[in-house]
Amino acid sequence: MNFPDKTKIAVILPVLVLLYGCGDRTDRTLNPPKDAKWVNVSFRVPDGVTLLPAELLYRSEKCKTVRYNSSNEPHDIPGYNDFEQQFSQQGSSNIWQQRVAIEGGGSCQWYLSSLRISFQLSMNNSLAKGKEVIATNYIFDFGRYGLSDGYGTGRAKEVSGDLSLKADFFPMVANHIDSTASLKFFGGNTEFEKWRRRFQIKDTQNIEIEPIIHLSKIVTLNPPDSPGNLTAIYPDGSNEQIQHIYPDYEKLLSMK
Repeated sequence: MNFPDKTKIAVILPVLVLLYGCGDRTDRTLNPPKDAKWVNVSFRVPDGVTLLPAELLYRSEKCKTVRYNSSNEPHDIPGYNDFEQQFSQQGSSNIWQQRVAIEGGGSCQWYLSSLRISFQLSMNNSLAKGKEVIATNYIFDFGRYGLSDGYGTGRAKEVSGDLSLKADFFPMVANHIDSTASLKFFGGNTEFEKWRRRFQIKDTQNIEIEPIIHLSKIVTLNPPDSPGNLTAIYPDGSNEQIQHIYPDYEKLLSMK
């Protein structure tokens, strides 16, 4: 993917962000300096997929936040500034982009700590009907004190330079014992490094993400009738018992 001239990329920065905490008057306005470092993010949106606004987490060593430990003792941590930012479609193409300031500036000298990119099955798809649709995430860490680990991306792996990320995803329907169902895209067990979707960034100016979605290749997880393992039913009709919540990704790749 090629990035257009920087002047053609929509840059959306918050003029004012809601304050966090009672009585918190921290100035969360961003004002990147002229020589600020930026990262360009490009996402190719497949048919049937919705790209959600990116979540940006900025931190400040200058404007501290007080936290309390288990003994109720106060300690300072870098201040935080967390907000969402929309992508900008490039013409009539399926490529959506945004340009994010790594050095946010402002009176607090904000710096980009984490960037989360999320996508999910479009809600108008018949497969989503009656199910909880869960987003799939990529997280890029630029500093310490980043986003929490509760996004299913696995632990961060260190990378340097520009990134071009291309991965296969399969719709995974999980039927639950309470007769509800959820749906998300499955791209491998992220406990394994090769399938992780979290990165500790160094010297990165461009990030390109291209998910390959196999909408017709659905894997279904069914709960056991009594305590035991889940049953995974694959697109070819075969099934197997699985110990956790991860079907055989290599098997799915052989069916794409």
